[in-house]
Amino acid sequence: ISPFSMLLRVKEPSVAIFAVLLATATMLSHRAHTEEVFMETQATDQWNYYQAKDIRSHVYHADSGVATLFGDKGAALAADFTSQSKKQRSDADKIQEVARGFEKEVVLTSRRARFFDGSELMLEVGIVLCSISLLSRSRLYWQISFLFAGGGLAAALWGYLLRG
Repeated sequence: ISPFSMLLRVKEPSVAIFAVLLATATMLSHRAHTEEVFMETQATDQWNYYQAKDIRSHVYHADSGVATLFGDKGAALAADFTSQSKKQRSDADKIQEVARGFEKEVVLTSRRARFFDGSELMLEVGIVLCSISLLSRSRLYWQISFLFAGGGLAAALWGYLLRG
């Protein structure tokens, strides 16, 4: 067996291993981007719900003011409107906290997705360099491909382990 054929036997599995790592990084990237869109939608929904409660709070507060214009006859109604206004305000504050929580999740998921995107890029470069080494019969490209593949693997692991 010639030294070149032995080198080819070692290089060919490298491309396959890099391709499996690339497929994994691609899947993680796509899932992270999908989760990012889902969380952004959840945050938007919560902000819309917050705005509805906030508007209701202001409407009840204004209605309370109008009811006081009716004197004793409107006092009970004004108290009821004030109570409703405070309840709506309390609900709005709770919803606002939930919306902010979703926004934090969006930021974290976006950061994770960027690491997975970087991982994809580095693994793709690793595959290209490994392929060039097969065509050019150069050991240098093959060795450099491991640097890129290692960087891609590190970026994917970093993104996977990233927590808020």
